[in-house]
Amino acid sequence: MAELKTKITKIEPVIPLIKPRLKVAAYARVSMESEKLMHSLSAQISYYSDLIQKNPEWEYAGVYADRFVSGISTARRTEFQRLIADCEKGNVNLILCKSISRFARNTVDLLNTVRYLKSLDVEIWFEKENIRTLSADGEVLLTLLASFAEQESISLSENLKWAIQKKFERGEPWGTAVYGYDKVGNDYVINEEEAHFIRKIYALFLAGESAAAIAKWLKENGCRCTTKQFVKSVLTDISYTGDLLLQQHYSPQVRTMKKNNGEMPKYYVQAHHPAIISHETFAAVQEKMWAVKDYNREANRIGRVSCFSSKITCGCCGHHYVKYDGTSWACFGKITSRKQTCQNGNLIIARLKTVCADVLGIAEFDGDVFTKTVHNILVEPDSTLTFTFYDGKTVTKQFLFFKPEQRNFQDPHTQFYGYNWNGETYVINENEAEVIRTVYDDYLAGMSISDISRKNESLGHHSKRGRFSRKFILYLLSNPFYTGSRTYPAAYSGTGQDEIVEYDHEGIIDRETFEKVKILREKSVTLRRKAMETARKKGEA
Repeated sequence: MAELKTKITKIEPVIPLIKPRLKVAAYARVSMESEKLMHSLSAQISYYSDLIQKNPEWEYAGVYADRFVSGISTARRTEFQRLIADCEKGNVNLILCKSISRFARNTVDLLNTVRYLKSLDVEIWFEKENIRTLSADGEVLLTLLASFAEQESISLSENLKWAIQKKFERGEPWGTAVYGYDKVGNDYVINEEEAHFIRKIYALFLAGESAAAIAKWLKENGCRCTTKQFVKSVLTDISYTGDLLLQQHYSPQVRTMKKNNGEMPKYYVQAHHPAIISHETFAAVQEKMWAVKDYNREANRIGRVSCFSSKITCGCCGHHYVKYDGTSWACFGKITSRKQTCQNGNLIIARLKTVCADVLGIAEFDGDVFTKTVHNILVEPDSTLTFTFYDGKTVTKQFLFFKPEQRNFQDPHTQFYGYNWNGETYVINENEAEVIRTVYDDYLAGMSISDISRKNESLGHHSKRGRFSRKFILYLLSNPFYTGSRTYPAAYSGTGQDEIVEYDHEGIIDRETFEKVKILREKSVTLRRKAMETARKKGEA
């Protein structure tokens, strides 16, 4: 019997290939709150949610929906931007959209977005037009249809502008009423709660308050609009007199607004609605605003401004110089960046005025002459100031920035009451010096610090920073500077230590009087401490 030969064959397991499901999302958008229900946002969301989840080959990746925004631009469509970001992360393979116009009405934006998504292997399926962007003829059809959608949007915009123009010609306003009124049909009805703030804004401005101060008052008193821009718009709006000025802005193209500077006609409607502000008050405000603006045309503000505001430019970073610490002007970029991007020098006000007077050829600085003559001062880091005049002339001057190595014994950084800095030394201001002598005499005569303060306040005396306070009087009574000596801090002395220089300048108070006050002050402090200690012990007992 023949021997059987056994044959063994290995059978490999067959694993069925499971096609991965597509990650499918949908994009929906409505541009008007009044669209019909069948085309509403909720209807689109429900439709696409059901459609995607019922398809076994699709994985639901969500519905992205923008509410009440135009399709002309993608800038304000947050959900659209989120959808693109998820596509970049690989969370979406296919996007469903009702139509091209729902996705975008701007041909350039549409094609750029489609091509970008194609580079990510993400397809868009426009149901109405039955276009799939990854197909061979998809982009050609898309370009044609997107152009039609864009033209449709432009046509709608032109029709709307025509309708608004006709309303203006009939003297009818467009849009909502200004703050202070409620719109009823084409009429404005005074909203008394808001009108109260409007009247107060006008009253405060005529009383001399700045826009910033008025905005602060509005915030403290519960007004919902509290910005300086709001204050400015209220003070310049003729609507509060009961009249209307229509078509102050116009739209040269879709989704673009420009101020009407004569490109289009304007329409002035008199006595259209009840007035909140009289014409006389409005005219007084405009006159005051123009006077302020005319004082310094570069600043273009409605509040109090300096003659230097917006006229000094940094040659390093291009920012304007701003008032800094009450004694100087500093680059705004330098302040905000904490010297990281700009280290240009500060301009001490007293020295700046001296240089400006020299450039203008006048003996003493005059702010009015400066604002009407000088257009700009360019500050270079090499301490060069370039003055540009309104007539086109330029003048260059050197300016000494205050640097530590330049401050030895000539630093007017501190402005002492009773003295003026003449560029080289401190010179007695006789009017203020007489006040200081009287303070010393009153104190030695037994008058209290509080009484001396009240006396000088009633006489209208002020310190360099404001009130003639108790703290300021104590400063006057304890500062040896008024005897003629001066202490130079270590940073400025050149020796690395505090340095006292006797007879640095002419004294206002003799040393004998100063020492008498010093002894009396020490006795007063000692007695007060003893009284406080006695009161503390009694309290503990």
